[in-house]
Amino acid sequence: MGVRGLSSFFNLNPDLSEWKNLHDTKLVIDGNNLIYMLYYSSHLECVYGGDYDRYAAAIRNYFGVFKTCNVEVILVFDGGHDVSDRKLKTCQRRLQDRLTTAKAIARTGAANQKILPILAHDVFKDVVRELGIPVMQCSSEADEEITAIANHFGCPVASQDSDFYIFDIAGGFIRLDSIANVPSTIAVGDAKVSALSCRWYHIDHLLAHFPGFDRCLLPLFATLLGNDFVNGSTFENFLGRIKLPKLSKRKLKISKRHTNMIGLLHWLQTATSVEGTISQVLVTLKSGVRDEAEKSIRDAVIRYGTRSSSFVRNLQDGSRLELLNLSGEPFPQWFAEQFFSGVLSPYLLNVAIVHKVFHLTQIDCFEMPSSYACSLPLRKTLYGLVLAAEEGSDVAVEEFDREGKNMVRRLQRPSYEVSRFGRLPKLHEIEELDVLTRRRLFNCVFEFDACTLKYPEPLHIMLAVVSYWLHHACSLTNENLLRSLLLNTVLLRLLPRATQSSKKVCGKPRSTSDDPNPINIEEVLLGVQDEQVTQVVIDETCKNFSKFWSRPTHNHARHFDADLVYSCCQLQTCLLFARSINRVLLQPYRDAQFHRLFNGTFLYNFTKELDTRPKPDLFIAEYLGRGSPLEVAFSGFYKEFRSVLPDRCFERRAAPSRKKKKNRNVRDKHTDEEESEESVVLLTNRFADL
Repeated sequence: MGVRGLSSFFNLNPDLSEWKNLHDTKLVIDGNNLIYMLYYSSHLECVYGGDYDRYAAAIRNYFGVFKTCNVEVILVFDGGHDVSDRKLKTCQRRLQDRLTTAKAIARTGAANQKILPILAHDVFKDVVRELGIPVMQCSSEADEEITAIANHFGCPVASQDSDFYIFDIAGGFIRLDSIANVPSTIAVGDAKVSALSCRWYHIDHLLAHFPGFDRCLLPLFATLLGNDFVNGSTFENFLGRIKLPKLSKRKLKISKRHTNMIGLLHWLQTATSVEGTISQVLVTLKSGVRDEAEKSIRDAVIRYGTRSSSFVRNLQDGSRLELLNLSGEPFPQWFAEQFFSGVLSPYLLNVAIVHKVFHLTQIDCFEMPSSYACSLPLRKTLYGLVLAAEEGSDVAVEEFDREGKNMVRRLQRPSYEVSRFGRLPKLHEIEELDVLTRRRLFNCVFEFDACTLKYPEPLHIMLAVVSYWLHHACSLTNENLLRSLLLNTVLLRLLPRATQSSKKVCGKPRSTSDDPNPINIEEVLLGVQDEQVTQVVIDETCKNFSKFWSRPTHNHARHFDADLVYSCCQLQTCLLFARSINRVLLQPYRDAQFHRLFNGTFLYNFTKELDTRPKPDLFIAEYLGRGSPLEVAFSGFYKEFRSVLPDRCFERRAAPSRKKKKNRNVRDKHTDEEESEESVVLLTNRFADL
């Protein structure tokens, strides 16, 4: 991300930054960067669908350290895609890279490559909201707003994005991966305080090596090298004409790939104005590309420069944040407020404004339909809710997804009616609906009859989604996965209350910070009082299931079960879009919290274990303590939910001792897919013809 080659250049030249101690300050963090960095640096599993409970623990621990050092964090996130499609090629390249990685992982379940599980963004925002950390979500690219907010507070920015080496940030720039994990005690005057060491950069550090360099030319420098918005090859002819300086005088270390970078800095050192420099660059280009190149340069100069910020105006005088559609009309105020606070996903803005969405490939079975196929009816309803005001305009949403082992784009028409409910409300009408009407609409979308079951209200969305997933999955589901999923929901309520020694037995140690919103067991199992689940019961139960939280071993005897992971991937797409539907309907039901119901490693391991057991329900009963209140309540919960699910949703189970035939039990294509007016275009690796 950012300016090509700039991060490696600064890594080679650590003297361009200095060590500082971070304490008693505000810190604006690039939220999108941190989501990825924290998941990967915590060494969490990516293969089995995401270990979201452990991710939540890592998030709490991470921000707990900042709190210890009195560092007040402000998180700023990217919003929707730019309507100008400036980053379209970058988005396409990243989507293709992710597809390539997913295919490599799916072959053997190898964990040496990583892709971020698709619910990680939501888990991150849920947890930081629990922690009370301020969240700001921009309408599009966040870099400019991050810079403006940091300059408003006079504090540093923390990110992995090399663009921030170019922005003029008064409080400086800190690489996220340079911030220490453990605080140290330092003396500040007569007091001792906790602080985090980090490498701090300011553009003056770079410009000190190039006396006379006008900092206004740094945006031009970044653009000519190439970034997420500009293809660096555009200016190769110009860069090839630059005379290289003698490097010994610069005291800078460079590799071969950095020679153009140093040459460009040296050439810009003698420049007198932005306009004159742009003219000098343009005359070296072919006439056919000059206009486009000039526009790219000028857009970049504006992007990196000082500009007004709606968030800063809101911080200064409480100015209302407005979210405008393509026609310049404002979205309903409730929608804008929920979006800017990060409650509503940027996906919705992509639907509403650019009518274009990108689906992140999961660890699928690549001879099967995309894992997003089963949630298509949900998405079409979501599109209908967001675009209801445009009904009759022949609007369609362009979806980028995989088909087989290639990327394709499809046009999907929104659904504006829901069976047993009728016409969908427009966005401005949703706020006028009472909660019972919004609940009825949600249940009609998921074809879920809430009256037939007795269960705690917090489980409503999860059970509705699971029921929908089982009915719409592209292949029949292993019933043992359902058992594992419901059990996982219970165990993830127990684990936070286990003693530290029991937590360590369950794989990796979990959060050292208390969960600010612990959930009592009666919120997931009716008939079990909290006092019945004693500390001894909790610790014993956690130890019984401890081996199922660790990464499994795959070899010739124990093959990676791609079908099982594919089923989990389909479920996750349903959970993802169910959340958006619930939130667009102003949350008639309490959100399903993914970090309290889904650990992919456990689901994989325990399902495989149950597959070897002739009586899986008896095995679960033994591990929960046969006859105990916990076991009795879970057994009743599972049987009641299973009783409303038709047998046709599940695979026929062979005897455990026999070898399972390779049969994916593929269902007929959904009617929605056959009848949708979709235009399917195969995309090459370079996304040609777009």
